[in-house]
Amino acid sequence: MLIDESVHLRKRTLSCPILMSGKQKMSPDELIYLGLLVLSIPLGGLVRQVREPTWRRAVVFAVGAGQVLLTCRWDTLHSLVSILGTFTILKTAGPRTSHLLTFVWCFGYLAFFRTCHLFHLPSPAAVANAVQLVLTLKLSSVAFDIRDSHLAEKSRKDGNDNSADGGTAQEGTRHKTAEQEFLPVPSLIDLFCYSYCYIGVYTGPFYKYKTYHDFIHQERPSSLPVIQPLLDRAKWMPLTGGVFLLASRYFPIAYAHTEEFYATSGVPYRLWYMLGMFLVFRMRMYSAWILAECSCITAGLGAYEEWRKPKCGQGPTVGGTPKPEDKSPQGTRYNFETIKNVDIYWVELGTTIRSGMKYWNMTVQYWMAEYIYRRVPHKTFRFPVVFVVSAYWHGIHGGYYLFFLSVAMMQFVEVKCDAAFKSRLSPESTAANVYGFVSWFLKYRAGEYYTMAFLLLTITDGLRCWQAVYFYTHVLHVVLLALAYVVGGGGGHQEKKKEKIN
Repeated sequence: MLIDESVHLRKRTLSCPILMSGKQKMSPDELIYLGLLVLSIPLGGLVRQVREPTWRRAVVFAVGAGQVLLTCRWDTLHSLVSILGTFTILKTAGPRTSHLLTFVWCFGYLAFFRTCHLFHLPSPAAVANAVQLVLTLKLSSVAFDIRDSHLAEKSRKDGNDNSADGGTAQEGTRHKTAEQEFLPVPSLIDLFCYSYCYIGVYTGPFYKYKTYHDFIHQERPSSLPVIQPLLDRAKWMPLTGGVFLLASRYFPIAYAHTEEFYATSGVPYRLWYMLGMFLVFRMRMYSAWILAECSCITAGLGAYEEWRKPKCGQGPTVGGTPKPEDKSPQGTRYNFETIKNVDIYWVELGTTIRSGMKYWNMTVQYWMAEYIYRRVPHKTFRFPVVFVVSAYWHGIHGGYYLFFLSVAMMQFVEVKCDAAFKSRLSPESTAANVYGFVSWFLKYRAGEYYTMAFLLLTITDGLRCWQAVYFYTHVLHVVLLALAYVVGGGGGHQEKKKEKIN
């Protein structure tokens, strides 16, 4: 599944205006935004020197609120209204209903945010859209976490350990599953500080209120080992940033909107141009997410001891005290898995769209899995609901829905083809390797093809682009699906495994 996100993609957050010359240049607002994103990395080193929680909270809020005011100006009122509305719901509604009311409020306000021009209000800037997207996930997650913590607390009082996350650990062990801590309704100041924390305020990664709280109350933040994790993440930046700057000069999105693109080019060139646009899109998102993760690392946000086994988006999954074997002579070992948003290696080399999306916009993937997928009562409707919510979160443009609907079909075809063909192959055989390569190759061709609807925004432009290459990917998937049904699934060397959302 996506999201984004798949996704996701932050509607025009890093897109650049296109000049008639074909070259891409950034507007002053976008240059300011990019500069703030880069400056947030060294700023994290200064934040880690602030040990007093009250001052740390004040600093990260002041910087974040200042950035939003500088880049969004009057559009900041949208995020302000969203926060005040959420706080009102949390304070007036009980935990049994506040999560649903907050979800409706936050996602409902997105509709107004995107259609405010119909009410003779100025349309928000692209940067304001990015802030609102991240804020929507943050605020709704607070309400869901409060509700879950109340349920866990009630279960503990009733003596039922199974409802709490840590119920299966044996009594007396020093290593047990982390329990759901009770989360009271944050004060208005705390909610503002969490919402406007400068780390990830534009591009994510998404992190829970609990993760933010742990970050503010770190005991010795200046001693956190951040250099190696920072280098491990930043090592991709020269490649992704360089490819983006180079390729974006030759594959501007605006050209695909022109009559010239369809009138003077043949099918081979159109396919080549799709490949280039998809490359630019991936490199742009990689670069933004890498910078965002680096800003988290330098500040120490999401730093947890390795023995606590933190997971992307969720945070620690193990409680108690460390075992002797978890202690290193060099000191406590930390990682930043909680705020890891993309694994470029597996996105690029995964053989299926499912494996690629699992490592794309990972914290948003977690949000969709934790707060949407697992809460839909009937399993049959879980994936459709997630795709609809994901498309709506990205925007109201018809191209988003066209994209997510097509990706859902592509995932279905992959599952059927794996059951019909891959399951019959020995994992170590040459045939299995050939199947994996073909699957990887087709994944990229489908990604290039379907992403055009996402990038061109409208259903009309998306269908026109697909028609210009004779809907070849849709035709191919229909043929593969038909062959899979003729061959049938079952048997073979590989056991069938249920798909899980991590």
